[in-house]
Amino acid sequence: MDDVMKLYVLYDHGCGLCSHLVQWMSRQHSTWELQFVAAGSPESRQLFPDLTLPSRPEELIVVGEDGAVYRGDAAYIMCLYALDGYRPLAIRMSQPTWRPLARRIFTMISTNRLQISDFLGLRSEEALTQTMVSKEPDVLDGRHEPTW
Repeated sequence: MDDVMKLYVLYDHGCGLCSHLVQWMSRQHSTWELQFVAAGSPESRQLFPDLTLPSRPEELIVVGEDGAVYRGDAAYIMCLYALDGYRPLAIRMSQPTWRPLARRIFTMISTNRLQISDFLGLRSEEALTQTMVSKEPDVLDGRHEPTW
């Protein structure tokens, strides 16, 4: 197990698209260990005390087990590289010929992630939790407690 590379993916847990992509990545085959951490959370601050992370980051951030920090398009490429089925695409996108296009695509996604989330109807982990916690009790259940 020592040969397995580990990546920490710091994402915006208030973004529906980001939360959806974390779920999608979790279902993909990877020989790497991927740990998804909400940026700006107590866990992220504990893991990376020297890394300034707002709760609503403007870009994806990936940290390797060796301490290397990848931001923006480099972070997206590292995420794709960690997924066995997408490694060839990541290698192609990291080449000088393709890197400007990759940068434009990932910048567009990062900049418009909340609008993309709304358009696709994707709700964030944060929004789903708020909905569950604030749900009005069902008056017909007889217990006056929320029914899940």
